[in-house]
Amino acid sequence: MSRFLKSLIVVPGVVVCLGSFAHADAITASRDAALAQTSVYRVGYPVEVSIKSGKGLGKNQFAANTEASKHYALGRLSHELSYVMPDSRTVYIGNDQKNGGLFRFVADAKGDLSAGELFVAKLTQAEKKDALKSSFTIEWISLGHARDAQIDAIISKGIKFSQIFKTAEIADNACPQSYTAIDTTYGPECVKLKTGNNLDMSADEIAFAASRLESARYAAMLGGTSEFYKMEGVSFDPKRNKLYVAISDLSQGMRRSSKLAGVDDDINLKTNRCGAVMQLSVGPDFVATDMDFLVAGGPFNRSAVINACSINNISKPDNIVMGLNDDTLLIAEDTSFHQNDVLWAYDLKTGVRTRMLTAPYGSEVTSPFYYKNIDDAFDYLVTVVQHPFGGNGEKFVLSDADRPAYVGFVAIPAKIQGGDSVDFKPLPFPTTDTEKRTVQFTSAMSLNGNEIALNGYQTLLRSGDRFGDAVFGRALTKKGKLPVNFEGGGLKGGVSVSPDHTTLHRTKAGELFSITQFENKLGMMYISSLDLDTVSGTLVVTGLKPVDLSATYGGSVFCAGIPTAWGTHLGGEERDYDARAFEAAGSVDDDFDKYLAYFGFNPKAK
Repeated sequence: MSRFLKSLIVVPGVVVCLGSFAHADAITASRDAALAQTSVYRVGYPVEVSIKSGKGLGKNQFAANTEASKHYALGRLSHELSYVMPDSRTVYIGNDQKNGGLFRFVADAKGDLSAGELFVAKLTQAEKKDALKSSFTIEWISLGHARDAQIDAIISKGIKFSQIFKTAEIADNACPQSYTAIDTTYGPECVKLKTGNNLDMSADEIAFAASRLESARYAAMLGGTSEFYKMEGVSFDPKRNKLYVAISDLSQGMRRSSKLAGVDDDINLKTNRCGAVMQLSVGPDFVATDMDFLVAGGPFNRSAVINACSINNISKPDNIVMGLNDDTLLIAEDTSFHQNDVLWAYDLKTGVRTRMLTAPYGSEVTSPFYYKNIDDAFDYLVTVVQHPFGGNGEKFVLSDADRPAYVGFVAIPAKIQGGDSVDFKPLPFPTTDTEKRTVQFTSAMSLNGNEIALNGYQTLLRSGDRFGDAVFGRALTKKGKLPVNFEGGGLKGGVSVSPDHTTLHRTKAGELFSITQFENKLGMMYISSLDLDTVSGTLVVTGLKPVDLSATYGGSVFCAGIPTAWGTHLGGEERDYDARAFEAAGSVDDDFDKYLAYFGFNPKAK
């Protein structure tokens, strides 16, 4: 999802206070010592955080009222988003990578993602190759059933890639006989499953391990389509029984066939660098049966210096969400082809796109979600503005105060129902430097023909905000310390400018909290206690604590998320490190080293 920033930006102008528990560990771990506490197979899954009602944040380093779990049963993938359908069992997985697949998980029980069956989609294109647009039929291939505890036990044995697969060299763009040709996130390969290993695993046990530890490779071996590029957000439209899926860039595997003989060419479309939102028909069992285009970005002007995608249309759609009413899809951008990223309201009846929000230079609009269960008088639209002035926006920085990210909201002074007619006053694309430097939100909306004034985008938190000993977005080790020699996050003191998703939660005890996850190699989550002004609808942070992720072996590159129907925060790890390359390199990887800092690893002591 994220357009990555430079590894370190010193920000003396932002107050980042290192509290009593932020000092580095006195004793640091070697790479071997850190690896002994985790594995490359511990990263690349959904992480769920539950809130214990009535307990509060507590006085310790980590929040007393949160409990985190990692769901290995959903497979190791680049989890952009694990989107739970209304049955609280079916989960669609956006796989944000080159040559990724579309996955579906069906849990054994409602509200419990610890066990279930995983499927991968097999697509058949209706139109001829090189079509501008096409519909597709979808079949589903089972990867089998698994429980979190089973996969956890296999990882705990210390399993490696070479204990799951045999590989062979590609010769003349082909694989030797008896090997399966695949072209996945990890590139073209010739692979076959082992029938035994030195862990005393049988052929069936190895195949079972592959289904969850090497889900992308195993799915491709079974014939699943592995050609999606930059599959992003997912949202369900119950009125039309459509599942919407954002594809931020129709190129790479979606444009051309693999050079490796024996790899299917299921998707072959003309390139659209501005992306598209696809729509999938969903049956009463929540199984998608076909896919086609809802809205495509563009046109694309290759020679344009800025705004290469039309400013009057979507560009590289990322997070998307229903929920405002029955006929509006919110579409957030993560694009370098608009100088200022946009949040759009897309009218599903008319196809009209209305610009609602624009973000500062170089930032990304993430985490749009519409809440109707927080207050009796106000609805809330929560949106995050990630890494302001990053990438191409760096040259516009005037002061260090420009850099911290925003977690914010719009208080809607109405209780919108599904059948209501909603229109937003169109927000012009920014033209002045002042407009391009700040978050802009439309000033008014129409509800059933009646105009309602809006109070704009209000900031809830910014990177580096301090509450007690907690600093919002600061990287921490398992022990709650600042990692030694840590270079990452974007701000001085290991503070991240990349919050990606924030969820709101009203507990049974009436408490109000937000949980924010950060899209960094050393991933982190923070929970905030909130107060609500019942007159203005304004939300105010009253407390802040990091979430204890020790039970999930920390995390890496937390991307999109959702609040579940049963009251938890569900986030995805967007990075599934290549276990084959990792093993071949002697368990050395610069990005993985940043994750290992969670276990006390000092990258300068390697």
